[in-house]
Formats: sequence, C-alpha cells, structure tokens
Amino acid sequence: MPTRSLVPTAEEPRSAASSPPSHPTNAPRDPPFSIGRWIVAVTSGEALGFTFVAAVALTVVGSALEDPWRYLVLVGAGAVEGAMLGAAQLAGMGARRPTPRKWIAATALGAMIAWAIGLLPSTLGVPLAMPPGMVLVVAGATALLASIPVLQWLVIRQRTHSKRWIPVNMGAWAIAILWTFAPSPIVDDSTEIAVLLGIYTVAGLLMAATVAALTARSARTLFS
Repeated sequence: MPTRSLVPTAEEPRSAASSPPSHPTNAPRDPPFSIGRWIVAVTSGEALGFTFVAAVALTVVGSALEDPWRYLVLVGAGAVEGAMLGAAQLAGMGARRPTPRKWIAATALGAMIAWAIGLLPSTLGVPLAMPPGMVLVVAGATALLASIPVLQWLVIRQRTHSKRWIPVNMGAWAIAILWTFAPSPIVDDSTEIAVLLGIYTVAGLLMAATVAALTARSARTLFS
C-alpha cells in the first residue's frame, strides 16, 4: 500500500501553520503626494494662522496692554500661527511625512522666533534709517526668513537633499511676505478694525498661497 509523502509537493499546498502570514489588502494607506493638495492645505493653514495673529494684534493695539506684555502676547500668537502651518503642511504631505509632534513643534518655534525678530525694532524704537539700523535690518531679515525652514530641516536632516528645504523656503517667504506690506498705502489710524482685519486677511491669504505654491515641488521631493 503506497504511503503519502510528508513533504508537500508543488501540487500539494502547505499547511496553514507553515504558510506566511497574510496581510490585509484593505489597510489604509497614505495617498500619494499631490501638489494641489499641498497648495490647498498649506494655503488654508497659514491663512488661518495669519488671520489669528492679525486679530490678536488688532485687539492688543486697541487695549491698554503695554510692552513688554504686548510684545510677548504677539510672539505667542505667532507660535500658534506656526503650529497651524506645521499641521497644515503635514496634511498636505505624502507617505514620508515626518513625526507630527516634532514637525509642529519646530514650525511653531520657528514662527515664534520670526515674530520676535520682526516686532523687535518697533518695540525697542530702533532707528532703522541709520547705517547701524540698516545692518540690523539685513541681519534680522535673514534670521527671520531662516527661522522656520532651519528648524524644520533639523527634523528631516537625515533625508537626501533635505538642505534644499532651507533656501527654497527662505526665497518663498521673502516673496510672499511682501503681500503683508501691500495694504500700508490704503490704511491708517482712522481705518475701522473690521476693515483692517478684512484687508489683512486677504493679504495673509495671498501670502499663504504664494508660500504654498513656491514650496510645492520641493515638498514633493522630500515628502512623497
């Protein structure tokens, strides 16, 4: 009487105990990077963050709060803007998004530093038209533009070509921030608060869209 071989042949499937574990095919996966999604997410997050800072600034200016408390409140509002930007960037990334906690913290700290630098001359009454003041403007502007991308780069510094994130973002912010100066010729001390908030909300939206568009290709390289 023939006996059956204990070694499975090609025709005889292996037992369930010896089969490799199967993986569910319906497990959720991150969608591929989309430039459109990045632009929409970053524009929305940064625009909301800037509007928040503008609302806080208008409230503080209209109150009896004086420096250094006014300065500290605005710098704190800048940190909130940075956190909103960092969260929005994460939402617009692909599968290679960095650790959310580290990315948001780095972006919030960078934005806080940027606002601290930007508000310092007016807070201290530094005369920027004189040569020493002009040197401070150049140095301060460079540090301001580098604050967010440098701290974000520290989170992703192990990635190939990650250093490109710094100059790309500095250039994008250098162009985008010009939108925040655009309302100056059409507003003054007599402009109503609601009108000011509306004008700077539009300026913030244009700034955010500019940053989002100019950083999209670099983001696709690093986060898809």
